[in-house]
Amino acid sequence: MSWADCGFDSAGRPIGYAHAAVCDHEGCDKKIDRGLSYACGGMHGVDEHGCEKYFCQEHLSETIAEYGRFYNVCDSCGKELVESGEWEMDHSEGCLVRVPTEWEEDELYE
Repeated sequence: MSWADCGFDSAGRPIGYAHAAVCDHEGCDKKIDRGLSYACGGMHGVDEHGCEKYFCQEHLSETIAEYGRFYNVCDSCGKELVESGEWEMDHSEGCLVRVPTEWEEDELYE
């Protein structure tokens, strides 16, 4: 199996960059594929960052930074991450970053 044809998502839609699709944002009809570059969170399926949907670049507009890696997520997932209290906008970097835990902050200042 290659990234071109990765199987099916939970809605039964074929996933992988070989499969033409339309942006999952309501009302958007931009043509995309169901490859990783359009996957919310950067990977197929639901995970800690993404929602298993696929979006054009306009609707995959929130960037998160974690452990030196960057992921794009949809507006809804970005909002949910911030509302969880575990993520915040780093305006100097222009992306969402994880809020340091109390012990991480203590390590920073020792």
